[in-house]
Amino acid sequence: MTINLKQNWSEKYTSTISEEAIRAVNTPAENFKFYANAYELGQQFAIKAGHNFTLYVISGACKTSIDGKELRLNTAEFATIAAGSYAFEAIGTQDLQLLKVFSSI
Repeated sequence: MTINLKQNWSEKYTSTISEEAIRAVNTPAENFKFYANAYELGQQFAIKAGHNFTLYVISGACKTSIDGKELRLNTAEFATIAAGSYAFEAIGTQDLQLLKVFSSI
């Protein structure tokens, strides 16, 4: 499994991160699938994906382990993650809001 380095939204885009802004940069919309999720602080959850996906953190923070290395994503950060199963935890000081984006082409 491999991942692309995490990126900061504000270094790539001028708009404030939001579900609408993320959808606006992943066009045409029919080429993408979007899945919004919210988790309470401290909640553990799994993400299982049969395809590579980009995970955007709209608010909050989370962590997982990929190939034995910890990946932490904070508000306004995102990373492209390889297909697979991942155990995440919502960390930090506020609840977590994510948007997963899959290419359908």
